[in-house]
Amino acid sequence: MYTYPGNIHVHSTYSDGSGGVEEIAGDAAAAGLSYVIITDHETLDGLSEESIRHGVVVLVGAELNRLHSHYVALNLEKMIPSNTENPQQVIDRVNEAGGFGFIAHPFEKGSRYLEKGKAYPWKRWPVFRFQGLEIWNYSSHWRGRHPSLLITLYWFFLNRSGAMDGPPREAIQLWDCYNVHNGRVFGIGCSDAHAAPYNLGLFKVRVFPYRYIFSTINTYIVLEEKLSRSFGTAKKQILNALRDGSCYISFDSLHNGREFIYHASCGSSIVRMGGEADSREEEITLHVKAPTGQSQIRLIRNGMLIETCAGPELQYHVRGPGVYRAEAYFCPSRGRPRPWIYSNPIFVR
Repeated sequence: MYTYPGNIHVHSTYSDGSGGVEEIAGDAAAAGLSYVIITDHETLDGLSEESIRHGVVVLVGAELNRLHSHYVALNLEKMIPSNTENPQQVIDRVNEAGGFGFIAHPFEKGSRYLEKGKAYPWKRWPVFRFQGLEIWNYSSHWRGRHPSLLITLYWFFLNRSGAMDGPPREAIQLWDCYNVHNGRVFGIGCSDAHAAPYNLGLFKVRVFPYRYIFSTINTYIVLEEKLSRSFGTAKKQILNALRDGSCYISFDSLHNGREFIYHASCGSSIVRMGGEADSREEEITLHVKAPTGQSQIRLIRNGMLIETCAGPELQYHVRGPGVYRAEAYFCPSRGRPRPWIYSNPIFVR
């Protein structure tokens, strides 16, 4: 298996981002990414600039809807009209056009220090037939973290990773609920990068530069073959992996997530994340391996913790059907374990 890091949900000068496609690609390369997906608001104007730049596969989608219920749509050739009041119609039209999408920052909260508390949560439930959810969105997470101005400034200037205490609990619960009751819904991690300038009192800062934010929350795709150097083939590989849930989320500010492994072995067969295994045919063993020994592995079945392991590896013999996903916590030499990697599920039927 081959893993490749990428950053999804990026804004450029085609909407309200501060950088062009070339700058974004260069900063993605400097951060060690293999792909980046630009999703400007209600436009596909950047499609003509899709290519491999600086060794990075640059793809273009769109973020649909404005006031709330944002939807990150991929694999589109033509724009789909937004419909904030009926986002299910947006989801269905994206699907009809051959695309797929992810609900963006579903439980976003506003910050009293940015844009007068404005937030863009998802407000129309229930919806169906979407491909997945943004489980962890770096910029959105920051928007909702404001215990006090002093702590916010400390986090921003001196300890940015300190504000990241894991994905919103509501997002994880929603993800598990959809998977247990409604089928296959996949999770991604995103940056919502804008690199926008802000005035924070006496300070004028850029929140957050592309180069910086590309080293925070990334989504790693998992491929059976190496990522192609041909743009057309590489595009298909990346989009298929995201569509099929063959990917995982890593907060790379804690530790690079490239060597994470999660799969099921069924006799001589291997089932990747997003795949299905039949417990009636073969004995199934789940394998989890974190990239460093400073890890704690947690195995989740149907939203409930069923196994933990202090260390980088865990094997678990499946005892029954369910939706199984893995989490890895980074364990620093001092301090508490930190939420770090979230796999997509393996579905045991």
